[in-house]
Amino acid sequence: MVLDFSGSGVLRRLLPGSRPSGQESVRFALDPGLPSCCDGSVIVSYQPCAALALHVEKLWYCDGHQRGHGTQQVLLPDGRFQLVISLAESPINALVDPMGDSGGIAPALLIGIRSRFNIIDTGKLHSAMGVVFRPGGVHALLDALTDAFHNKNVSLDLIWGSMVRSLRDRLRTGNDPAEKFRVLEVALLARLNERLQLSTAVRYALQEFARRPEIPRVRELAHEAGLSRRRFSQLFRVQVGLTPKLYCRLQRFQNTLRLIASVTSVDWAELALAAGYCDQAHLAHEFRDFSGLSPSAYLASPSPSGSFFHRFTQAT
Repeated sequence: MVLDFSGSGVLRRLLPGSRPSGQESVRFALDPGLPSCCDGSVIVSYQPCAALALHVEKLWYCDGHQRGHGTQQVLLPDGRFQLVISLAESPINALVDPMGDSGGIAPALLIGIRSRFNIIDTGKLHSAMGVVFRPGGVHALLDALTDAFHNKNVSLDLIWGSMVRSLRDRLRTGNDPAEKFRVLEVALLARLNERLQLSTAVRYALQEFARRPEIPRVRELAHEAGLSRRRFSQLFRVQVGLTPKLYCRLQRFQNTLRLIASVTSVDWAELALAAGYCDQAHLAHEFRDFSGLSPSAYLASPSPSGSFFHRFTQAT
């Protein structure tokens, strides 16, 4: 089912298969098939305006209340920064880093790009809004080097200051999802620093990493971009948050998850080669590094598609 925000400012439902008329454009999508952050009844994803679209993949909103005791689920890394803002009285406190790093309890969190898994306690999830950034997209909204947030969950007020409290207040008092999205979108636009654009070399590398099924050699890409390997790796790390090699490994892992989801029965040796690993042992080692699980344990888990927050990147 699609929610259409029409030119008149009216949020209305469209029947499956129908299209908006005139100059109206669909920017909201109700995703009943996605698991709820709060066991609630409404999950809405939102496509950002053109000025943000290069940086932000989507915004999301979940409205509901805690039910039951919840479960602990593994959150899989996907190479994206995310921003999460609690719309409940309580802060975001459902994320647990198995390595014991501090952070992760605040009314608003910046979830840094991760190369290891987190644990989420679904019993502690409530109403929330969030932002899924494109790879490298958060660079233009931070005053700090992007790689400083690798594997970190940081209270947003430590980054953006006092405006975070007023932003959260406005989001909590918004009348409907459309108004809440407008408020969040305006706040992101105000933080956007056009001078902090990705370098041409980094944009080229991200395109190539997405296009090539195998992991390109960093030296080759640096040469194609007209930079030394050292300079290229430095630029990529501070603008995207990971080294080029680690980013590529993570993308290969995500591609492996998609291959697993596309078949009914998994031949691990065949899948390892199809995903670009040397052999099945290489796949198993990488899989455990990123997920904390063996491939077979992942396949047998009750929710093998991974992270709650990251599922918003898969909505269509």
